[in-house]
Amino acid sequence: MRTEFIIPENLCLEDLQSILQKRSRLHQEPAQTIYRTYFDSFDWRLYQDGSLLEDTRSGNEHTLVWRSLKGEYRCPRLKLRAAPRFAWDLPQGPFRKLMEPVLEMREFLPKVRIRSRITSLRILNKDKKTVARLTLEENTLMRQKGSRSRKLDNRAVVIPVRGYTKHGRELTNLLRKQGLTPAQGDLMQTSLSLIGEVPGGYSSKLGLQLNPDMRADQATKIILHRLLDIMLENEDGTRTGTDSEFLHDFRVAIRRTRSALTQIKAVFPKRVIDRYKAEFAWLGQITSPSRDLDVYLLSFDEYRDSLPADMQADIEPLRKFLLRHQKIEHKSLLKSLDSARYRRLISGWRQFLGDPVNERSTLNNAGRPVTRVACERIWRIYRRAIREGDAITTESPADDLHELRKTCKKLRYLMEFFQSLYPGGEIKSLIKVLKTLQDNLGNFQDYEVQVATLKEFSHQMVAEGKVPPDTLLAMGMLIDGLERRQHQAREEFAGRYAGFSAQDHQDRFRQLFASSH
Repeated sequence: MRTEFIIPENLCLEDLQSILQKRSRLHQEPAQTIYRTYFDSFDWRLYQDGSLLEDTRSGNEHTLVWRSLKGEYRCPRLKLRAAPRFAWDLPQGPFRKLMEPVLEMREFLPKVRIRSRITSLRILNKDKKTVARLTLEENTLMRQKGSRSRKLDNRAVVIPVRGYTKHGRELTNLLRKQGLTPAQGDLMQTSLSLIGEVPGGYSSKLGLQLNPDMRADQATKIILHRLLDIMLENEDGTRTGTDSEFLHDFRVAIRRTRSALTQIKAVFPKRVIDRYKAEFAWLGQITSPSRDLDVYLLSFDEYRDSLPADMQADIEPLRKFLLRHQKIEHKSLLKSLDSARYRRLISGWRQFLGDPVNERSTLNNAGRPVTRVACERIWRIYRRAIREGDAITTESPADDLHELRKTCKKLRYLMEFFQSLYPGGEIKSLIKVLKTLQDNLGNFQDYEVQVATLKEFSHQMVAEGKVPPDTLLAMGMLIDGLERRQHQAREEFAGRYAGFSAQDHQDRFRQLFASSH
């Protein structure tokens, strides 16, 4: 495993080379300047995985190195002509196969850029075989994000050679004796700290810690303020439109905001609720077409692979149709985000959330402890879910399952809003039970929507111009497959609901939420 050392400021690289020359046989390779870019997703998926991705550019060639934060290589180096934008842009092979499950659909974003002057040394034995490698680095953090370029630590990196671990240890011990200290963090982490960026600093999770005795109106403002922060953190990426997850997180924050406004009752004046329910409904509406097209494009490879091999090429006109309409809808979305209405919504909402609550309120729940309000609301929605679920039989229409799905979503949001008020293990366990049912109901709904939408797309494609008959045939097969999946989800519902409504789970819901008020 490679070991990085910080070279003290009072020890120049030439002096260190001279010391090494006296102790070992060295072969010095020509010094070179390289440019390193450290990539991660916006939400730090690689860092959360305990790894980093380094793109080293020398001339026109890029070399990708993926290693753990401890320095262990995850994959062999990968040479490319250009840095990738997504994991699926990587060539087929182990690098891509291992990277895709970590990064999924998120875009590679440059976090820091570093210019390094590299002197590579090979440590030779008496037979002139390379027994260890050492690189001496003069590093400069390049200007970015409005910050000036600045000098970084000079570093010495020991790279062991297989079969010669003893020589690697000897080199490491020698460097320690010369006053070099092991680096406590990777160069990426050191650079991020200089520009004030915290790895893993973004999360779409609420991550709130509410005081149980806090007034319900104060707590609700805290929840809504956090959701506004998530929205705004994702706005720039939504505008860019290359990484679909920005719009996804933007929309989830909108949905949660709308749910909080309707489900946390009697904490804000009706005029405020009515105004912002309408405005956030509008915001959800204008973002919906772009997100729908994103979802179909993300699902496209799965659609194609579900078809017989000799029909997979026939579906490509659908991809072109989706991409064309995605560009149209994105332009429309940008126009709405640039509108005076959107600016008024954000500024007005921010001001309302920042204003202190009225010390005295005539609203029923505003001044009550948030724990009591949370328990009452969660228990009420849970009982509604049980009533609706118990009433569903094999003969029930699809609309009944859709209503239960919406009720479960309200329940899930409430439990997540107030999660910090309850013992962590208990409420997380119940959310997991709920999610199992939600996944089934969500699949049932999604398949129905996809069937209807693909039929609509086929009509649009015909109206817009010539569509090969084979494409329409392939889309018909996709629709048949989705209808079979919906039927399967319907058959699985009874088992999923039985698990959710099991008596021990009902007892746990009652104990956690009903016994507290």
